[in-house]
Amino acid sequence: MITQFFTIGILVLLSAMLPGPDFALVMQNTLLHSRRSGLYTAFGIATATLVHMSYCILGLAIVISESVLLFNLIKYIGGFYLIYLGITALFSKSPTNTLNTVTSTEQKPLSSLKAFSQGFLCNLLNPKATLFFLALFTLVIKSDTANFIAIVYVLEIFIIVYVWFFTLAMLLAHPFILKYFNKVKFFIPKILGIYLIGFGIVLVFA
Repeated sequence: MITQFFTIGILVLLSAMLPGPDFALVMQNTLLHSRRSGLYTAFGIATATLVHMSYCILGLAIVISESVLLFNLIKYIGGFYLIYLGITALFSKSPTNTLNTVTSTEQKPLSSLKAFSQGFLCNLLNPKATLFFLALFTLVIKSDTANFIAIVYVLEIFIIVYVWFFTLAMLLAHPFILKYFNKVKFFIPKILGIYLIGFGIVLVFA
């Protein structure tokens, strides 16, 4: 169990740290809105992993991966959602007073619920997350693993994902980071928008 515990922890942490849609969304909502928005986005992402792990335990991940129609449906929905988020960022207004107030930097602040739902849907609709958890539960967590131990692994994964993105949001909201963000605040939403659109396009046509 100890070996599996550390193996799972390392795999999940490395996967979370890789730059991807989740990373870009936390960065976007933290820098363009507020620390709170980034933290709620992180919580949404971590909560989505609970859904992934739930259907993996129930065996539905295998059904999804084996069904071309269902897998493509999730892929297209996820891809177009990322494109939508990217377009929204691309055409957002430039933030102001970022350094002086580590609060909302947009004329229309992002609500906590919307930040959470964006993070939740971004991760939930990513078929790569489905495949990752399927591989994890197939190769590392065996079918004969006790329910109690499986719950421990689920909590471990949730905590690791949330702590990583929580830390990322806190670092991005630091005044030192915001000081330099003020100098390039016009370009940040455009870059992040293009980044998310690119991920969406790759996801749709992969």
